[in-house]
Amino acid sequence: MKNYKECATKQDLERILAAGDIPILREGYWTIGGSATVRASDSATVRASDSATVRASGSATVRASDSATVQASDSATVQAWDSATVRASDSATVQAWDSATVQAWGSATVRASGSATVEASPYVAVTKHGTTPKITGGVVIQIPRLDNTETWLKFYGITPTKAGKVTLFKAVSDEFKSGYEWDYSPGSKPTAFDFEATNECGKGLHLCARPTISKKYMTGATRYVACTVNVSEIVVIHEDGESNKVKVPRILKCVECDEDGKAVRK
Repeated sequence: MKNYKECATKQDLERILAAGDIPILREGYWTIGGSATVRASDSATVRASDSATVRASGSATVRASDSATVQASDSATVQAWDSATVRASDSATVQAWDSATVQAWGSATVRASGSATVEASPYVAVTKHGTTPKITGGVVIQIPRLDNTETWLKFYGITPTKAGKVTLFKAVSDEFKSGYEWDYSPGSKPTAFDFEATNECGKGLHLCARPTISKKYMTGATRYVACTVNVSEIVVIHEDGESNKVKVPRILKCVECDEDGKAVRK
């Protein structure tokens, strides 16, 4: 009979697995593979691959790939790809892509893309990206193709003014410079003289719907700028119908803001 044993170090993990028992991981970051079986809970983060099996609960986070199997409950979060299998219940959250398979019930939440397969009970919320995931049951929310300006703005909850303008955002440095040294100083009106209305990066000024989204494109940013632009000049940059940024030929006004998009008063 296998016993559950607390695990605090890598040496503990190796010893417990070698004895044929099941380690309990409560905190820290762990990588397991092979045919190992572990139980993750509390604030533990586990990366599972090969044929590993993880039972996750509490606030544990599991990243599963290859043919790993994860059983998640409570508020556990699972990211699954390749051919990983996830069984989620309670308030567990699962992000599945590639050929991952998810069985979800209770109040679990699943986000599916790629060739993921999801089998869900009636009250599971399943967010479906694209047309390729296979969803059975659940409450399915189909994410629209974000390949045009009107849909993109609605998706992010942005309503144009009567004058046809919206405010988008840019993450910048202390000197209000972008990663490509464009100047977004408060009061300035940047213009891209090489602008091309194409579905690709470059040839324009790139903006996002929220300040925190824009920081993904400049992780070292220390400031944010709210940029007023014409809706008619927005070009959505999308890949496979999904997008979190656009480009414009010019910005009508730049105002410093915080990460919530509120103007910074000086």
